[in-house]
Amino acid sequence: MLVAVCVSLLSSCQSPEQESGLAYLNWDRGSNGRYVLPVHRELQVKAQAWAEKIARDNALSHSDLASGVSSCWRGLAENVGYGASIQAVEQGYMGSTPHRTNILNPAWDRAAVGVGHNGSRVFTVQVFMDGC
Repeated sequence: MLVAVCVSLLSSCQSPEQESGLAYLNWDRGSNGRYVLPVHRELQVKAQAWAEKIARDNALSHSDLASGVSSCWRGLAENVGYGASIQAVEQGYMGSTPHRTNILNPAWDRAAVGVGHNGSRVFTVQVFMDGC
């Protein structure tokens, strides 16, 4: 029953950290004339699992983008980073041309943010989709 509720009310099934990460991402998009991206269930599961993995490893690496995404899609992208806080990582993404390009790409219509921790480091994973 809980799974059904989470699927139908996904935003309420995100952790406060995931919601915060998506809010920073969407604030940056809105500040640059892009529309807000809704969270996507499969992307959320993927992003969170990868954030936890890179936090455990205490090292950045990219996932196999298509792994875990069974929804129809035309394009996928991913940002991975770490810093002192979710906001600091987002600021780092926006200061990096490839990461900023992913965040502001007008083709994306869905996204998700995963958050993991290792000591004082906060790891975030942003996954973007251009869905069918």
